[in-house]
Amino acid sequence: MAGCTSVHAPRPDTTHSQSPTVALCQVLNGQDMLSVTLMFGLSRPNAPNVTQAEWDAFLHNTVTPRFPSGLSVLEASGQWQDRENGRVIQEPSRIVQVITPFTLGLANSLNTIRNTYAKRFQQQSVGLVIKPVCASF
Repeated sequence: MAGCTSVHAPRPDTTHSQSPTVALCQVLNGQDMLSVTLMFGLSRPNAPNVTQAEWDAFLHNTVTPRFPSGLSVLEASGQWQDRENGRVIQEPSRIVQVITPFTLGLANSLNTIRNTYAKRFQQQSVGLVIKPVCASF
């Protein structure tokens, strides 16, 4: 187009079999970490929904001690299919996002959080997604 100039950012050096993502992570002083997403439903089959006070206590006593460096909690509206009757259920939910390095105790921490919540609040499961990421704080 007449009168338009195109400015391109310098491309990371990928000639040394390094992906642009890895190069960018290094430039930004990032570290290889894991993005952990936990999905908690707040409805219970035979009781009222998990209250804010119950959620806050669970977060304070069960989640935070395992991830004291930080985490984010998002309010959400979730949907899932009941394994027992096949019904699709919508419910208020909480999503906990943690960026953490891999440690030998990570699996145990995640299992404890998930199992504690499922048992305490009558849940069939607690969703979990883990992805490798580059993070810089």
